[in-house]
Amino acid sequence: LDKQVFSHLFNAKEEKYSLLREKILSHKDEVINSSIQELSEKIHVSKSAIHRFCKKIDFKGFNELKIQLTNDISAGIYKEHDIDINYPFTIQDTPIEIAAKLLELYEKTIQDTLSCLDKQKLEHATKLMSKATSIDIYTHAHNMNIAKNFQDKMLTIGKIVNCPESFYEQRLHALASNKNHVALILSYSAKASFILPILQKLNEKNISCILISGYQNNPFPQYICEHLGMSNCEELQDRIVQYSSHIALQYVMDILFGCIYNQDRLTNKKYVLNAMDYMDDRKL
Repeated sequence: LDKQVFSHLFNAKEEKYSLLREKILSHKDEVINSSIQELSEKIHVSKSAIHRFCKKIDFKGFNELKIQLTNDISAGIYKEHDIDINYPFTIQDTPIEIAAKLLELYEKTIQDTLSCLDKQKLEHATKLMSKATSIDIYTHAHNMNIAKNFQDKMLTIGKIVNCPESFYEQRLHALASNKNHVALILSYSAKASFILPILQKLNEKNISCILISGYQNNPFPQYICEHLGMSNCEELQDRIVQYSSHIALQYVMDILFGCIYNQDRLTNKKYVLNAMDYMDDRKL
């Protein structure tokens, strides 16, 4: 991306910051996907210097810098390709033009979501889910389709996933959870009314909770052990439908399945092959 995309971030005039500014601009991916310790080692600058630089440009800390860089990358992606993420096609578009524009939107959403994912957080979430005897997904509305798709994938390798649909069922599952469970909260805005009471009960029972939402949408960090962010450019209401947020969430869930599968790839592959004859009764 052109450095002008980030120009508003770097108003510090002192020469001592110019080198650090250039290093950060030339290592955007490392900044977004690294801890401050890892970035310090990669660009050969002390952690304290990075902290001071963040304060100089009016950020509370390194994480806030990472969020802003991710948002600017997202804005650059959609601006560069002139995509209206909320209204990706017009009334004049033919069916094939709608198809082409949605393809472009999906490609850019996935690219944007990949830039939002933090390597350490993804690895930690994968380990938590792989060790759990049961994964409980708390979500609602259209996201339930993605949850059930993930449930189906996990069952193909013998892993139990629960998708309680009603708030009543969700509360029952929260009450029945134990230390061997992991909870996934799926919500683009993280503002759904069911989330807080579920998180509070899970917190009482010391259940690890993973939130998958828009990159900046984590209103309850005190209850979340890991937050996996995804593309955050779609409006909550002013849109046709949830084109971008749907494909972003599906992408993240597919990534998680792939990571869990690879945690014990040989065993999982053997399980799938052994189950094939029983599960597929087609006469091929």
